[in-house]
Amino acid sequence: MFSTIAPILTKLNKKMNYTFIEINKKKLPIKFGFNALRKYSSKTNTSLQDLDKLGVDMTLDDALTLIYCGIEDGHRAAKQDCDLSVDDLADLIDGDFDSIGKAMEILAEQMGGNTGKKHKAKKK
Repeated sequence: MFSTIAPILTKLNKKMNYTFIEINKKKLPIKFGFNALRKYSSKTNTSLQDLDKLGVDMTLDDALTLIYCGIEDGHRAAKQDCDLSVDDLADLIDGDFDSIGKAMEILAEQMGGNTGKKHKAKKK
């Protein structure tokens, strides 16, 4: 089991910082590090072995939870309080459905994938 998750852990072991995602004109820090994955795994009862399938055939609830965990951890990394709930995030996404795709691109980039786009980490 560990051998299937080892490549993910290796990619996450690199020094990683947060970036920003704009959802419905609201700029939020986002970070899909090991802590965000830990929280997602805990909230969705996802096994360590299944983390390599993130973004594939996800339910809407799982996608929102994953994005929320990334935003929550982005706030932690930016040393900011996160005053957003999953429900608040869903309300924001109602006005910007493309933001789900943006978040998944950031996830792929931070997990070491190549999407062809670059998002620079910015600090406040």
